[in-house]
Amino acid sequence: MTSIVKLEALSGAKDDGPLCYLLQVDDVYLLLDCGWDENFDLLYIEAVKKRVPYISAVLLSYADTSHAGALPYLVTKCGLTCPIYATGPTCKMGVMYAYDWLQSHKAVEDFSLFTFDDVDASFERVQQLKYNQTVSLKGDSGLQIVPLPAGHIIGGAIWRISKAGDDEIVYAVDYNHKKERHLNGCLFDAIQRPHLLITDAFNAQYKQPGRKQRDEQLVTKMLRTLQKGGDCLVVIDTAGRVLEIAHLLDQLWSNKDAGLGAYNLVMLSHVASSVVRFAKSQIEWMSDKVMRSFEQGRFNPFQFDHVQLCHSHAEVDRIRSPKVVLCSDISMECGFSRDLFLEWCSDTKNTIILTGRSGERTLGSKLIRMAQGQQRGKSSLVLEIKRRIRLEGAELEEHRARRLHEHQEEARKKMEANRRRSGLAGAKADASDSESDDDDVIASAVAAVQKATDAVTAAAAAAGAAAPIASTPRGSSTGGGGVPIPTTPLEAKPFPAHESHSSTAVSAYDIIQKWEHTQKASFFKQNKKSFPMFGYVEEKVKWDDYGEVIRPEDYMMDAVAPPVVASNGQSGVANGGLNGVSAMLAEAKIKADPDLAAEAAAAAGAADSVDSLLAEEEWPTKCLKYITKLEVMCRVEFIDFEGRSDGESIKKILSQIRPKQLIIVHGDKAATQHLADFAKTVVQGSIFTPKLGEIVDATVESRIFQVALSDALLSSLSFQKVKDAELVWLDAKLLKRVAEDGTRDEEEDEPEEEPEEMEADEQSPGGPVDEMAPPAHKRMRSKRAADRFLLDALEMGAIPPHQAVFVNEPKLSDMRQMLQAAGHPAEFSAGVLHISGVASIKRNDAGRFHVEGCASEKYFQIRDLIYKQFAIV
Repeated sequence: MTSIVKLEALSGAKDDGPLCYLLQVDDVYLLLDCGWDENFDLLYIEAVKKRVPYISAVLLSYADTSHAGALPYLVTKCGLTCPIYATGPTCKMGVMYAYDWLQSHKAVEDFSLFTFDDVDASFERVQQLKYNQTVSLKGDSGLQIVPLPAGHIIGGAIWRISKAGDDEIVYAVDYNHKKERHLNGCLFDAIQRPHLLITDAFNAQYKQPGRKQRDEQLVTKMLRTLQKGGDCLVVIDTAGRVLEIAHLLDQLWSNKDAGLGAYNLVMLSHVASSVVRFAKSQIEWMSDKVMRSFEQGRFNPFQFDHVQLCHSHAEVDRIRSPKVVLCSDISMECGFSRDLFLEWCSDTKNTIILTGRSGERTLGSKLIRMAQGQQRGKSSLVLEIKRRIRLEGAELEEHRARRLHEHQEEARKKMEANRRRSGLAGAKADASDSESDDDDVIASAVAAVQKATDAVTAAAAAAGAAAPIASTPRGSSTGGGGVPIPTTPLEAKPFPAHESHSSTAVSAYDIIQKWEHTQKASFFKQNKKSFPMFGYVEEKVKWDDYGEVIRPEDYMMDAVAPPVVASNGQSGVANGGLNGVSAMLAEAKIKADPDLAAEAAAAAGAADSVDSLLAEEEWPTKCLKYITKLEVMCRVEFIDFEGRSDGESIKKILSQIRPKQLIIVHGDKAATQHLADFAKTVVQGSIFTPKLGEIVDATVESRIFQVALSDALLSSLSFQKVKDAELVWLDAKLLKRVAEDGTRDEEEDEPEEEPEEMEADEQSPGGPVDEMAPPAHKRMRSKRAADRFLLDALEMGAIPPHQAVFVNEPKLSDMRQMLQAAGHPAEFSAGVLHISGVASIKRNDAGRFHVEGCASEKYFQIRDLIYKQFAIV
């Protein structure tokens, strides 16, 4: 393969962590998967972030978090804008995985790395492909990508990356060659002797039980648990392998001879309904058997008859025991699987069945080790427990006081902004409409003042009615929900200028006095003086050439919630919170004097803000974290439903496709080395087992280097086209780019020293790269070093002469047809092509064309025709 091919392992090298690799093919950088796990390693994300400007495309193999978990963070927080490719089911189920994962964390902790909107924004950018669909990457790289079926989970893909007329690169991890109930296995028939195979060693030393044995084991353990009156927890993923197990169990429950119909079967996750709905609509991505049954009888295997879909812990509690519950997450570090384990592990009648392996330090891996070496007696685990609980007592009062202050500050800022906008609008008013505009302002001011007065009166009446209640503790007041609320923030008087001496009433505004107080000074004397004397002034109707002027604000609905209805069935300012007075102020739209609107807001702001806290949609909570020791009394079993090829199958597949080079990733050190030792017998080329952060060079041609051409040199070149390529003879000098400080490194006048200069790419300007430096730093230094070198044109007198080179290998038979078509008879004799008795063409011992003949005009015509079959450089 005449291309530069390198691979950098950013994550998932000689361990079982999430998968993420950066593949370089010449100037194109492909990010192969971008997984994340429960550790949320930001150092790995920072390494990817540094490479984001160079990434040309992202290829997602599977929808689970170990292959696509970091995509929302990379897209929304790291600026990943390149095209993202995946199959249709991978895109849809990837959203389900991310939703469930995110909601599971938010249920027990303050999770802020990404949000649901980030998940939507990232997966909306995914370009959905079908199996065997060829896509050419943007630009002139000539690279093409093709997703092939991989099995394992719905939509899983093996990626074939190729260049036109060149060998191919295959990225195949976590594949499954066996047919299952709802999926076909992967096929390597279309892959023969690839230039490079990138595969994993996760199951290199693992041997799977047979499918029949595995299914019988699952049914036997569940039935034994249910007959004893216990509950069975089956730990599974969110939207992948759960479809296989749910399909299997629904068939078993439908079989009356199995004896399971009397028990309840539950599928529990935050997105259970959506996962099943998507599965129903993706029959064309499933096995041939599923497709035939749907085409013939319109039978959809995911139209479950016995599986009950639940989305919360409370829904599961309402289902009668004994029951079987399928729930996520497979690692048991968060989600319903962890919650139910903590609740059920102390009962000896219950059983926990794990169906897949996860990270080394997760709860799931600990339980698998316990199951494989389980003995009679108690087993204990030390776990970190995370909980989210409601605020109560002093913490709740402190939270509400803080929210009250925030509401007051927000209202103040809004009033200030509206006041500024009102001032700017008045400054730009047309002078011809000044009188009518003044009338509008007066009318709006009066309306706002009247509404504010009514609001304050209603608040005072509500406060007076609640005053005789003696059950409220001293120093607190009672809101709409009957919860004591501290009154310290309410002691501030909103109207000190008009405060009444009476403790049971609040004075209203004096309209005349307030209007005089808010008169604005003007340079010009105003003859017209208007003093509103009544609570209503008729607004003037404005007309234009088309009739009465329509004001859009009259037909717009304010983005304010309706007033909250109190316990006595009446709605008011005191029980409506900010909604009541905010609706009045929003209706006025600050058309009147901004000072009046601001004071009206402050008048009811205190009582409204306090009661609005009681109308919050969610009760305030806090997160707890503590370490505890658990005694595991229940039975723990591990039954493999991962859907991956085992070690023996991986070796057979390697022997079948026989790649020229091999890169082994994602597997512990022992499994990686075991597969590498076996591959030496079937792989003739290099075998790489990169470490984390290591860059391996799989380039076959050792004399390929990258340099830039200066504009002057490029414009002076004349390329000769040969088939799909263009060639040119080049005499130039090798330079280093001008640095940022304006200095230039030494020139290299001799082109022959280009390889030595390019091998120095690994050096920084100040010296060799530190071998102990982080791999990310080495990668960036190497990239910058490659960008420094360029070729520049030589002076005309300095260009040395060279012998012409003829590039092409035409056949003599083709040459004969061409000459005859041009009117020159040509015949073969003893391997020599004789042309019109004037010239002859033959091949010498080196395989080169040899043309000879008598010098004449016809000879030169024949020679010109022959020259046109070559690119002469």
